[in-house]
Amino acid sequence: MVNTEKQAGDHVDARCTRCKEITNHTIIAMVEEKPARVRCNTCGGDHNYRPPRKVKAAKTAVAKGPKAPRRTAADRKREALQEEWQDAAGQADPGLAVAYNMERSFRLNDLVDHPVFGVGVVKELFKPNKVEILFATGTKALRCKL
Repeated sequence: MVNTEKQAGDHVDARCTRCKEITNHTIIAMVEEKPARVRCNTCGGDHNYRPPRKVKAAKTAVAKGPKAPRRTAADRKREALQEEWQDAAGQADPGLAVAYNMERSFRLNDLVDHPVFGVGVVKELFKPNKVEILFATGTKALRCKL
């Protein structure tokens, strides 16, 4: 007949407080039929017995489809500006775009070709020397001569 009850000196798996993982331990002290104190066979540390955690069953996913990402106010504004730029630039002839120059004066709805931002449309004029231009990437306030 084989004795299946644990006793001091037997080996048991436990969560080690030093190793921070489940390792093999030697039972040092018992309380009733349960291990109370153990010694880690890996690091040699003594601590109270902490049984290995039970693995929880994985939740079954309900087929809802992919979750749509949240749209922020900034996303909505960016999309609105993109649509506005496509409408304005789509109606204009890109051949009529004038090269951007800080010493040049602009009027509303002028088509401007910037070396970095590309083709844009003048949306607003600010005195004494600023112009707001709508590009595909968004609006930019640039210096100009009014």
